[in-house]
Amino acid sequence: MKGKLLLLLLILIGGYVYFNGNFHVPDNLSPERVMDTAKNMTKGLGETSSTTETQSPGGEEISGMETTLENITVVDSGNWTVIHFETSVIDEGLLGRAYVLAQKAYENGSRNIRVEAYFGDEPLIALIVKNGDLDNATFEDIRRPEFRIETDLGLFDVLVHSVTVTNDTASVSLEYLAGEDSFWRDYAKMSLAMLEDAPWVERLEIIYLGERNVSVSVSSDSLLKALSGELSPEEFAREIRVVEIRKS
Repeated sequence: MKGKLLLLLLILIGGYVYFNGNFHVPDNLSPERVMDTAKNMTKGLGETSSTTETQSPGGEEISGMETTLENITVVDSGNWTVIHFETSVIDEGLLGRAYVLAQKAYENGSRNIRVEAYFGDEPLIALIVKNGDLDNATFEDIRRPEFRIETDLGLFDVLVHSVTVTNDTASVSLEYLAGEDSFWRDYAKMSLAMLEDAPWVERLEIIYLGERNVSVSVSSDSLLKALSGELSPEEFAREIRVVEIRKS
């Protein structure tokens, strides 16, 4: 569920807003200086009814989707019909498959419909139809914050090892494959991607795994001030906290 698959999912669901391209980390915050400095510096909906993996909510086979839809579950709760399905393929047809399921539910008399797509245990996206208005169906990104962050960071040349999101902090440990110089060009953009996926956190941490393991963190407030121009690149650089993590 990595690499190209995650990138495709991101394209399907939508991207994020990047940092201004003119923003840069000043030269005096070079990777070499950071690494040297680091040595000194110490986040019941009612009843359910399941169909077979090749059936629609109405029990009819859905042509062309036999190999992509599994474990379809239909839940009726009040005025809503909720359909949960697992997909074995994430491609450009994912949203279309969700729409077909909504259409089947509509044909069976449902007016308010929610179709949720999962990849294994991972929630992906929900299609929502209100008052039978299939032409104006909306989509909701229902990925977990950790999965969103891992997906969005897949746009960068990184290998993500772990993602942790708490009430206060979003933390990612990763290998940056493009080299230390490029890391500083992407640092603010990666931090912004993390904040967009977990907007409630107060601090953003990227643990850089390499010859030295280094924690590079900044407050969400400082990042947003830099984005809005309230902080200059030099002022923003001073807000970044760098701590070397000793290897066990």
